[in-house]
Amino acid sequence: MKAHEAVIGLIDEAGVETVFALMSEDTMRMLATLHERWSGEMRVVHSRHEQSAVAMADGYARAGDDVGVCIVGRGPAVAQTGTSLVTARRRGSKLLLLVPETPVSDTYDVKAFEQESFLKSTIGTVLSARSPETLLPTLEEALRSVRVGEGPVAVQVPWDVLDGELSVPADGGERRRSGAVDSAATSDARLPPDDDAIERAVDCCLDSDAAKVPVIIAGRGAVEADAKDAIEALAERTNGVLATTLQARGYFDGHPFSLGFVGGFGSTIANEHLDRSDFVLAIGCSLDPWTTDSGHLVDDETTVVHVDTDAAAIGRYESVDLGVLGDARLAAEALTAELEDRGIDRSGEFWTDRLRDRIAATPTLDAGDFPEQRGRIDPRDLVWGLDRILPEDRVVVTDGGHFVRWVLDGISTPTPGDLLWTLDFSAIGQGLPHGIGAALNSGDRTTVAICGDAGFMMALQELDTAVRYGVPVTVVVMNDSALGTEYHSLLTADEYADVALIDAPDVADVARALGADGYTVRSSADLEAIGDVLGRRPDRPLVVDCRTNSAVRHRSKM
Repeated sequence: MKAHEAVIGLIDEAGVETVFALMSEDTMRMLATLHERWSGEMRVVHSRHEQSAVAMADGYARAGDDVGVCIVGRGPAVAQTGTSLVTARRRGSKLLLLVPETPVSDTYDVKAFEQESFLKSTIGTVLSARSPETLLPTLEEALRSVRVGEGPVAVQVPWDVLDGELSVPADGGERRRSGAVDSAATSDARLPPDDDAIERAVDCCLDSDAAKVPVIIAGRGAVEADAKDAIEALAERTNGVLATTLQARGYFDGHPFSLGFVGGFGSTIANEHLDRSDFVLAIGCSLDPWTTDSGHLVDDETTVVHVDTDAAAIGRYESVDLGVLGDARLAAEALTAELEDRGIDRSGEFWTDRLRDRIAATPTLDAGDFPEQRGRIDPRDLVWGLDRILPEDRVVVTDGGHFVRWVLDGISTPTPGDLLWTLDFSAIGQGLPHGIGAALNSGDRTTVAICGDAGFMMALQELDTAVRYGVPVTVVVMNDSALGTEYHSLLTADEYADVALIDAPDVADVARALGADGYTVRSSADLEAIGDVLGRRPDRPLVVDCRTNSAVRHRSKM
């Protein structure tokens, strides 16, 4: 048996149903075998660029909480993947990258470079199997690590080992789905907070300025711990206002004292309360620069209590007065119980009709006036219309750029996990391939990838990939014919901003030429005219070229 056959068998046994790849000389035999013998069990999606293959696998993993497997070649092939690998690493994605390396027998390889150092600096965890005997155990270890949330992981295998004979038994060569790798040890046990830490946290709250509204910020850890009800009960007893990080956006939607998300892109009212508060309780969030606007939103005199299951995360980005190690839901319940034991209930102190009405009356989108541009839609009108027209059961994938601020303001998702944020490395060009990967693992939900024109053009070739595989993805291109962030930054600095204006091609024409459906939107009327098309899940790639007004500037700092 060839070693790569055993590798495919192990991946199949682990329940992997989709593999993303771009063929090269050192992966061609493995991929040929996969197509020939496993085509009925595993789908192989061949991208047009290695970076996109990784991004698709990442998007696939995020959309369904599955393992995303990517196979690319050694040397220049894997060197193309750096941006996507760092993005996956920053997210902690369940991504497994399989990459060959220089054959053991070679003394010279034109494709050789410091591949392992490159992978360690991008993806982080690198395992190497440099003999047939270590190949399957190493791959099993990698799959287990990824399954339990210790990803992403890269596995390197010399080309001649991968295509060589396997000198150890591999279950008699039989393909099976025993689920052996799936059964990697995981634990549903929750980490209870220390009683003393809970008492001290309550003391911190009571010692803060009683005239200022407490702020409770929930992050992704709170969502994963299903802590919503417990946090809302705690907020009611303390009369604190509710806010989230970007990763938990929408978690408290519908609650009358929910302010939205905080941070550089956050809502005005949420940032205002965070800036003025004397007590902040951060639950299951990192308090990273995205959340605190690089520290500008948390005053040095503000008392901060930080709850997290990861001791290393507490105080990593923002200094805190007290760290509480524990599960978000258990910590919120324990804090409420401690307040009850002390007979403390601040109901009615801050949760007033006046505050409720102010929150309800605060617009999500800015109401500033900007010059109109002929044949271009205001991005605020666009996102308002899209939020109303797009299917409610949707996954929204965002690329990066000035436009994304409007998306975060105006386009909702059913749950926080239905927003796939690709800016962990602050890189544009990730939205389209992530959207394609997500659409292949979103079930009956409609996947909407929202890109700027610059980011879309960086990954344009992958629209062909989406067409070849009939991927049901809706791609919205917010096309201001500019590098929007740089354009407004230069304007703000009174510098020559026209250098950031770059005419974009007719995106709808390009989409149709590649085999997708293409539409152009220049006004709210144009958007309404294709409402029936946008209002349903497409059966093949759908691209909407939305020509937006580049003069409209978001409130956030550039």
